[in-house]
Amino acid sequence: MKTRILFLVVSVILFSDLLSAQTQTDKIAFAGPNGIFINTGIEIPFQNSDNNNSFKYKIERALVDQDLWTEVALLTAPENFDSFKESLMIANSQLQDSIPLSELPLELIWQKSVEMQRLDSLKYLGNPLNVKLALAVCYLDKQIETNKEYIYRISTLDKTGNVVQSFTSNRISYPGKFKSDLFKVADRELSDNFIRIKWEADKFIRTARFKVFRRENFENSFTEIFPVKVFNEENTKISISIIDTSVNSNKTYQYFIIPTDHYQNEGLESDTVVAIAFSFSKVFPPYSINVVSEDSIEGLKLNWKFDNKDKLVSFKIFRSTSADTGFIEISEVSGFDSAYYDFTAEPLVLYYYYLQLNDPLNEVPLQSAKVFGLYKSKNKPQPPFDLVYQSTNEGIKIEWNRPGDYVNTYRIFRNIGDDNALAEYFILHSKDSVIQFIDSISILTENRVYYYSIKSETNSGVLSEFSDTIRIASKIKMAIQAPRQLIGSAYDGSVNLYWENLFENVQSILGYKVFRKNYISSSDGYEALFDTLLPPKINNYVDTSVIAGNKYEYAVKVYDIFNNESELSSSIIINLEALPFLPPAGITAVNTDRGVLLSWQTPLQENISEFKIYRYQRGDDPKVVGVVKKEETEFLDKGVNDGNLYFYFITSVDYKSNESLHSQEIGIRR
Repeated sequence: MKTRILFLVVSVILFSDLLSAQTQTDKIAFAGPNGIFINTGIEIPFQNSDNNNSFKYKIERALVDQDLWTEVALLTAPENFDSFKESLMIANSQLQDSIPLSELPLELIWQKSVEMQRLDSLKYLGNPLNVKLALAVCYLDKQIETNKEYIYRISTLDKTGNVVQSFTSNRISYPGKFKSDLFKVADRELSDNFIRIKWEADKFIRTARFKVFRRENFENSFTEIFPVKVFNEENTKISISIIDTSVNSNKTYQYFIIPTDHYQNEGLESDTVVAIAFSFSKVFPPYSINVVSEDSIEGLKLNWKFDNKDKLVSFKIFRSTSADTGFIEISEVSGFDSAYYDFTAEPLVLYYYYLQLNDPLNEVPLQSAKVFGLYKSKNKPQPPFDLVYQSTNEGIKIEWNRPGDYVNTYRIFRNIGDDNALAEYFILHSKDSVIQFIDSISILTENRVYYYSIKSETNSGVLSEFSDTIRIASKIKMAIQAPRQLIGSAYDGSVNLYWENLFENVQSILGYKVFRKNYISSSDGYEALFDTLLPPKINNYVDTSVIAGNKYEYAVKVYDIFNNESELSSSIIINLEALPFLPPAGITAVNTDRGVLLSWQTPLQENISEFKIYRYQRGDDPKVVGVVKKEETEFLDKGVNDGNLYFYFITSVDYKSNESLHSQEIGIRR
């Protein structure tokens, strides 16, 4: 994303208009809201030049299809810095909206103007409309009638008043029109002492400046204000932001903007946005939130503490049976309340709650932490019954039916070690009507006799009695299986790997290790990416040590608590595409006293290390005449001779010395 203060926006838009006075066919006259602007050329008409090239611009006007020319103006540049400032003040008085002199680097603009004596050499410094008017390369003609079509003749006069060259403008009438799309509100930020608002529109709209209007508390009319203004370019959108620091706390404001083009024609009014000068960062959400079971109301009671009751309209209370999704609003209470009774809570159902704070505009800016509660029942559930069990290739499998609607947890007891006494061995969570538990072969000992008994547990934590005890022998040899379903993908310079979660069925797993084979390096075998093990519940890994353009092969091993190690899993191969890179754009060439000055725009890519500048003449091969670091955007070619025609192009070079395609060529005669 590119971000510029609004002065830079004005400096970029319509730069081609500044060059248009060089030919007769280009558009050089533009309509504004109170007159017609005529661009005279890119040479600044100084009168005290030491090179005997002093000249003036003469502007004449005629109605279209009438060969009756009237002299409109005779333009010369200011003689010194003070007269330059006076000309700027006069220009600002002529314009409906202009950049204040305090926001312009006046001394730098004047210094560059005297030094270069060309508007295009000033780059963005010479593009503000008031600067063009002050330097006499643009003129605002107000002595015209609306809706009549005019044509202008611009002549360059030498020191003796003779015409050196002359050309005519395009047909033009005023007032001008600015066809802009509607700027829509995209974002805002509220505070006690400032309000930030962002509007967006399509990027092709050539907006130069914009006016901001505000109204307080829905009263009186809108008035123009002058807040901090920022212009942004983001992909296919342009955005305009304001930061209004002249607000009063807890006041309500309405804002809209009117965009203008380079010649001050107004576009469509934007969306109007309502904002309150109030910062929710100073409002701490409700805290000490408790959810308790209340037998007296046969439901749940929520209570909380809140310190900013006078800043809020209400709390909305949301509830779900899931911690992450499915929340619905069940009630709304006053901002002064500190308790709520949920009479609709069902017994033995775990509920999650949060409170949502609402400001005077009901814009839902803040919510509390999530809490949970359970309306408990003291009734003891039934234990699992009619257990079905068998020894399989996977291990010892036990199945049973769910003993009740509010039973979702089962505590499995088994003899551990050489003792036949039962101890709690595993906790299983399931809402299935038929529950299955498999004691994996990686845990069991061959031909060992095992005893199992199970307890049911309700959502309220009430345990049943033991189920019947079953006795079964393991007849399977122990083995450890390599992870399956290894998949991977390259994304954003990294490789993301996923594989089967073995820990769900094999609790003896100690962890995983990821191995990699690099097809670019000299090593032919796999190498471990780390020395320690990934935790047994982590079945994914992100490899950030890869290099674009390389090919890698991955496999995974699993390790258990008995020091067993699996074979390598099935492998996958990941190709990382090399990052493309671009040559510079926007290349310009300008003759200077010392040589040819080239400038360009740097591509926004991190893999560029330097730029190579090539030069050639017709019939010759291009040769490198300079190499500069990526931070440079200019190069001065001193090895040129007067009268020769030269052609240039530039390439980008990355850190591996790879070279991009060459840029667009540009030619210049010395």
